Amino acid sequence: MKKTIFIAVIALASFGTLNAQDTTFGASAGYYNLSLKESMNSFSLSTNASGFYVGFFADIEVGESFSIQPELQFGSAYKEGESVDQILVPIMFKYNISSEFNIHAGPQLDLIVSESEGINTFGLSLGFGIGYDISDQFFISTNYALGL
Repeated sequence: MKKTIFIAVIALASFGTLNAQDTTFGASAGYYNLSLKESMNSFSLSTNASGFYVGFFADIEVGESFSIQPELQFGSAYKEGESVDQILVPIMFKYNISSEFNIHAGPQLDLIVSESEGINTFGLSLGFGIGYDISDQFFISTNYALGL
């Protein structure tokens, strides 16, 4: 687990060296929905839980309408008194369609930090979404991550 967190921190730090033009930093928070699937032989179980996430990001401008946005987030989802806590590291490649709208996609590292029995605690996902810049300091976005 320490090795995974170390790799995530190094990945975020290395993006700081890609600073070609302009970098902005910020905080993010929002609604978090988690779907877990467990399969064993021919038996399969699926459950959904919801909660919140908080984190911070760096938006690194690489071109006129292209940027890279690495994030470090903590997500916690609850269902029936049980919680699943995760550290999420999405690295989104953003393309600005206009001055307000953008689309983004990229890999996401998932690390379950809650105690879990028989569950793979490390995952890799493909994330994608859309965003709208309300002002220079505030934006909204929606993302979906498909577990690989």
